[in-house]
Amino acid sequence: MGMPTNIKTLLTGDVVEWARIEFKETWDGEASLKTICAFANDIDNWGGGYLVIGVRDKNGQPGSLQGVPPEKIDRYLKDMLNKCKLIQPEYMPITEVTEYKGKNFIMIWAPGGSVRPYSSPKTMAKGSKERIYYIRKMASTISPTEEEKRDLYSLANNVPFDDRINHEAELTDLNDSSSFSPSK
Repeated sequence: MGMPTNIKTLLTGDVVEWARIEFKETWDGEASLKTICAFANDIDNWGGGYLVIGVRDKNGQPGSLQGVPPEKIDRYLKDMLNKCKLIQPEYMPITEVTEYKGKNFIMIWAPGGSVRPYSSPKTMAKGSKERIYYIRKMASTISPTEEEKRDLYSLANNVPFDDRINHEAELTDLNDSSSFSPSK
């Protein structure tokens, strides 16, 4: 599955609401994992969210475009893979390395997951076992209240139809409505 948008669209905010985008200058495994988990929980059913690495955040909007140095891309992606394995139940976002204005960026799309609620470690400190269900509210990643936790659990069995993936569908399953004629 590919990325449903491009870097230019994310940086201009033309299509995706700012509350569904977070910008990070560099990959920070602990903070970014919480954001990925929150987007996967998608408590407001907005289709998850995007994390863009290589952009300095300026009041929730893109500031300067730093880019990700080529020598750091592979290290960031490997660490991201290892950190995302800490999300429970299992969840993996969709990532893409892309170039924009001569600089590299890592785009991460974390759509709402089908087996939510998701939790991640509260801290990456060795021996830490506490897990948190993170959510997004407005433009912040937060720990949910008890009522919001109940909402997360109720969403667990309610994946919106347009967010469900049919792995067995084929292109020939599409019906061309122009050739459709209702039966008489």
